[in-house]
Amino acid sequence: MKRWMILLAVVLGASLAGCTAPTTTKTTSDNKGVMTKNQVLNLATTSSLTTLDTDRMTTFGRLNNTIEGLYQANQDGQAQLALAKSVKVNPDKTTYTFTLWKDSYWSNGDLITAHDFVYAWRRALDPRTKATDADLFRGIHHAREILSGNLPAKALGVQAQGNFKLIVHLDHPMAELPQRLAYPLFGPQNERVAKRFGAKYATKPEYQVYAGPFMVSSKGNTAKHWHMVPNPHYWDRKHVYLKRINVTLYTSQKQAWDAYRQGKLDEVRLLTKNNIQHYEHQDGYTARPYSRMVIISYRHQTTVTAADQVLAQKQARLAISHAIDRKRFGQKTYGNTSLPAQGIVPAGLSRGLRGTADFANAQPEQKTLKYQPNLAQREWRAALKYAHLKTVRLTLSYRDDPYNYAMAQQTKQQLTRHLTGLKISLKKRPWTQNKRTAPLNGDLNLTTVRAQYADPLAMLALFTSNNTTNTGHWSNPAYDELLEQASNAPSFNAQRWRTLLKADGILMKNQGVTPLIQPASTYLVNPHLNGVQFNTVGTQSNFKQAYFVR
Repeated sequence: MKRWMILLAVVLGASLAGCTAPTTTKTTSDNKGVMTKNQVLNLATTSSLTTLDTDRMTTFGRLNNTIEGLYQANQDGQAQLALAKSVKVNPDKTTYTFTLWKDSYWSNGDLITAHDFVYAWRRALDPRTKATDADLFRGIHHAREILSGNLPAKALGVQAQGNFKLIVHLDHPMAELPQRLAYPLFGPQNERVAKRFGAKYATKPEYQVYAGPFMVSSKGNTAKHWHMVPNPHYWDRKHVYLKRINVTLYTSQKQAWDAYRQGKLDEVRLLTKNNIQHYEHQDGYTARPYSRMVIISYRHQTTVTAADQVLAQKQARLAISHAIDRKRFGQKTYGNTSLPAQGIVPAGLSRGLRGTADFANAQPEQKTLKYQPNLAQREWRAALKYAHLKTVRLTLSYRDDPYNYAMAQQTKQQLTRHLTGLKISLKKRPWTQNKRTAPLNGDLNLTTVRAQYADPLAMLALFTSNNTTNTGHWSNPAYDELLEQASNAPSFNAQRWRTLLKADGILMKNQGVTPLIQPASTYLVNPHLNGVQFNTVGTQSNFKQAYFVR
């Protein structure tokens, strides 16, 4: 029996307390009689299509619409079952047994099986591949040892029992596991296709197959254009309404604006404060909050340079934090849609049990992020005195794009205004796509970090000593221990909540990194476009049930 004919709710039960209960329901978003005949969506991109290999993507962007896994994120960022029909958890909460649907197919007609998940997960950890976000596998049995090079990828604690049973063994309970598994990296890969194409696999559309609602067409693509069409074998193709999604490369904002005005684009991003203010009352205006944070990362290393002698001191980093007016910073860069940071965890990412306080608002060291210029001056003078310096020059690295340049200018302006003796040189950092995170190249580094699943651990784990994304190499044993405790928690209980808050407090008290703002992206969108799921965590836009109305 096909899935779309089943109207039963699938509930994980008490073993997954704290997660939103996933359901399978019949959609009512068809709006028959009001759809337009031309169901073609036109989108812009600022980067060309370089890979279709989920293990080699640093961000999934539009391609998340070609991927589906055991779970998928719903509108609230919570995990609901997708390619998995059901899941059973053992009493110790260390073994998950997933039963897959028997009518799920790849875009080439191959059956999607448990073996495809085993192959994909092992491949992601294989040293020859080692996916950018491979740290997300930590907690699955032997993943830690595989990442450190002490075991082969085939030792990972995942196994197929026949075609439709996938068994996942954990080192310890992981309350957040369903949220993690909704991230596209945990989707399946077709081993037969991968081995058939070898080194060519996923380098072009004709060398890849897809499990999601759309697939990248192998025809009509150029260096500046690619497009997606419905996956003819997708299990829920009945509720895929768009006939085509065009993605075109625009090298300038003016090109994108001209295309939007001419009706050639259905979405354009607003990049300046003046544009936001001008268009924020129009029907097509939308501000999309997302679980990401703009931060200052420091190079935590012992050298003899004056910059490192100063920044090695907690007082200097606190001075930098207290010298920044985050509200003004946001208004001058992203506009009024951005939120001042309350900690490293974004607002709205997670709430306590029974809908209590937002995690970000409950962060215990809010004072470390408060704009206090007089205190900043005292802390800075003390740091310089300790280093036997009167002045110091720091480099501020930023990614080479309009938003980051504006933020770099604002950071330099605010810091040099309040911190006597500080001089800052701006340093461009080239924008890289689908490459592993490079070492920091500035004394101060403007970066953006994001939550890949809906739990505070998603952000806090990025700064543990052994996380590969911790390129600043901040390290604190007490912080690492707290994160280990929270990761081992069997459920989303009050103790886990307090443990994570304490960890966030340690990071803020030491200013291991300095959070600035939680930006929201602003767009003008064709007001006739409906049914798009804009996610606040993981991947941003899901077009599975999108459609145009008259």
